Amino acid sequence: MRFTDSDFPRWQAENWKDAPQNPVIGYFETPEAGYAIGDPQILVPGEFDAKWHAFYHGFYRDFEPFYHHLVSDDGLEWRLKNKWPWRVNPSFLFHDDGRWILYCTCITTREQWDRYEAHNIICARTSRDLETWSEPVEILTPQLPWEREYMPLGYVSIEARNPCVVKLAENRYRLYYSAGTVKLDKCGYEEPKYIGFADAESPLGPFVKHGTPILAPDENIWYRNLGAGAIKVFSYGDKYVALYNSIYTDAAGYQHSAINVLLSADGVEWQEAPYNPILAPTGDGGWKGAFVYQLDLVRWNGDLRVYYNGRDKWKDGIEQIGLSVLENDDSPVKKLWDL
Repeated sequence: MRFTDSDFPRWQAENWKDAPQNPVIGYFETPEAGYAIGDPQILVPGEFDAKWHAFYHGFYRDFEPFYHHLVSDDGLEWRLKNKWPWRVNPSFLFHDDGRWILYCTCITTREQWDRYEAHNIICARTSRDLETWSEPVEILTPQLPWEREYMPLGYVSIEARNPCVVKLAENRYRLYYSAGTVKLDKCGYEEPKYIGFADAESPLGPFVKHGTPILAPDENIWYRNLGAGAIKVFSYGDKYVALYNSIYTDAAGYQHSAINVLLSADGVEWQEAPYNPILAPTGDGGWKGAFVYQLDLVRWNGDLRVYYNGRDKWKDGIEQIGLSVLENDDSPVKKLWDL
């Protein structure tokens, strides 16, 4: 079905206000060129305890990865609670049947590389208390031709990454994920080319892949002319709404990422909001001057908050996490889990 403009939430760019404290999550050490933290997952008070909680991945000198857990009284000022030396990239926090599940983009070990010939696969850890986590179990690997695509520009990267899991109904779960890569030549790293999904009767699988991408680069969409990026999916009344960060090249040949809105009747066929993008790089050399990346969306006191990471420049850029707020939003958007 085709949606009209009035079917979309009123999430136009002009309705979002940047928090004056931005970036609200930075570094607990002096940042250096190439440092990056991002892909935040946020719990508001009442979802776990009376505190705000933030989870995100990051890497520092020599690209050594860590996973972080922060707590806050207001969602603005944060303090570090845990820092785990996990070999993970973008992750997604989910709740089901009394347990927390952290779906992680896992950097493969030598043994996993020998088995899958992939640099990133999707794994999951479980916890009851957000402090003690199980060992990771493998959830999804890149096997299909489109999942293993890459641009032959030096470094080869084959990946399944950026998980997002939603509960559709009793014993029905869907894992949205990114795969295939495009090279950002101005940055020296890669970003996701396609978005697909897989379904299962358990949140830990086995997941059966849909088989073909549901989002791909489109030269007719200027903000998605290079890559589809990654997606977060929510319920929206009897429909689905999603935020995704598309990858694009501008007229001068520089790559960017921006956050956009999608709407769907079935979670498979998606339509772009007529007002996209809603959160775009500023181009001013500030903390999100070049890129606006992955995100989490939460509701607090009648407002919507989007936490996301931004990058200041291309080569040797620094990535931090910021916040934009849409006040007095009455849209029926909800997370698709069992809380």
